[in-house]
Amino acid sequence: MDVGLNSGQLALRDSVRDVLRTECPPGVARQAMTDSERWRTVWKTVVDLGWTELAAGGEYDRLDLAVVLEECGAAIAPIPLLSSVGLAAGVLRAAGPGVDDVLGEIADGVVAALAIHPPGRRLPGVPTTLQDGRLRGRAVAVAGLSRAELIVTLATSTDGPIAAVARVGDGVTVHATECTDPAQPIADVEIDSAPIATAGVDVETALATPLVASAADLVGVAAAALARSVEHAKSRQQFGKPIGAFQGIKHALADNYVAVERARSLTYAAAVRLDDPTTTPAAGWTAAALAKAAAGEAAVSCARTAVQVHGAIAQTWEHDIHLYLRHAWQGATALGDSRALYHAVGGHFAGGGA
Repeated sequence: MDVGLNSGQLALRDSVRDVLRTECPPGVARQAMTDSERWRTVWKTVVDLGWTELAAGGEYDRLDLAVVLEECGAAIAPIPLLSSVGLAAGVLRAAGPGVDDVLGEIADGVVAALAIHPPGRRLPGVPTTLQDGRLRGRAVAVAGLSRAELIVTLATSTDGPIAAVARVGDGVTVHATECTDPAQPIADVEIDSAPIATAGVDVETALATPLVASAADLVGVAAAALARSVEHAKSRQQFGKPIGAFQGIKHALADNYVAVERARSLTYAAAVRLDDPTTTPAAGWTAAALAKAAAGEAAVSCARTAVQVHGAIAQTWEHDIHLYLRHAWQGATALGDSRALYHAVGGHFAGGGA
């Protein structure tokens, strides 16, 4: 299996990186923490450039999606590209043709959110029920909900599990909640409305693409935080030498580098496996879950190390490192924290499911 980037994907990565460097420096994320509308300017650029078209698949595969989301994570861009194109559309890509029109809307820039965490659970699941034409249920920690026009969820029905879509409005109650990263707000939701689209779905297949998308975002956060740490460690002098020369720092940075490369490799490999028609649902979910678990660990570790390497200045509002740490903490718990995912993968292996 070749999991390296081809020339087109390398060009895509570089172009996305260049745009975000100009349009979305880290200060934009800081502004978005206090200005709930700050994201719209960057979002318009993203839509105009066609990045949301990744939602529909077509000529774009999941590795293309991972490449773009990795760069958005590295830029800590306060936009709903992950929540809309990676998570919500990721579930719909695994469903039948009944949701094609919704995928088209998301590809055109309509913002969607994925409501998939039942209350009291660490892992995603099926939080709603479709009965008598009504979609009912409650989900917590829904990323990007305050910016969304559409809500995608999984539901039980008489025909088995389905992907269902509801429009934000009557019958949808949003409950604001505190979040670690206000630049990427989350909220709880209660749904009691008629869905605008439904399609049958295999739950493991539906969850696999969102897991890979979340992993790619976290790999970007981890790599950017590590790069900031390395640059500071090379330039900051202490006792007449760069602080990166001291074992306590250089060993930590080396460990972080290994964690980032492991997470990136697992994420790219999972993306490629999901585009392989011979991959079983269990194998695809396992690859995606391992990628997300590794990426969550790498992001949190790299962000924490960055705080330690930068010292007291990293504790200030004006410095950027806390932006990476907030994003890493919040993203690492989305769709299941690393321990819960590793436990679930272990259960699959023990039960012969992977």
